[in-house]
Amino acid sequence: MKTRFILEQVDEIDFSVLGINSHAKGYKLCWNINKELQLNFEKTEDQMINKEMMFSRYFCTTNKGDEYSIIANRSKKGYLIPDQKSVNYFLIANNRNWLAEKKEFIDKLRENKEVLLVFELDAVKSKYVSRFIFNDKKN
Repeated sequence: MKTRFILEQVDEIDFSVLGINSHAKGYKLCWNINKELQLNFEKTEDQMINKEMMFSRYFCTTNKGDEYSIIANRSKKGYLIPDQKSVNYFLIANNRNWLAEKKEFIDKLRENKEVLLVFELDAVKSKYVSRFIFNDKKN
């Protein structure tokens, strides 16, 4: 007898996504954010979608265990999130105290000279939310 498994999709998202508009290259944006917010973004492996689109990605972990990723929205072959073509970068915050720290974090980003605009996206409503989930943790 065949065994069938059903994958249930969980609608709960445990991270927040900010859209960032900036004319700076990713490394320069991260360098400025590191300086302003005392973070330590480092370049990681590019995010690959459909084996042809590659998006540069930066990652950092704080002493409290909070994780942040910055990923470019544009590649040579398309967009990470096609319905957000005006956004240059996405910042994914996996922070347990995000609700308490969000306003101060966004305010500091807005003060950054390389950041033109910062806004929070409703990741639950995006049909491309799975592209913000990275499965590259090493145990």
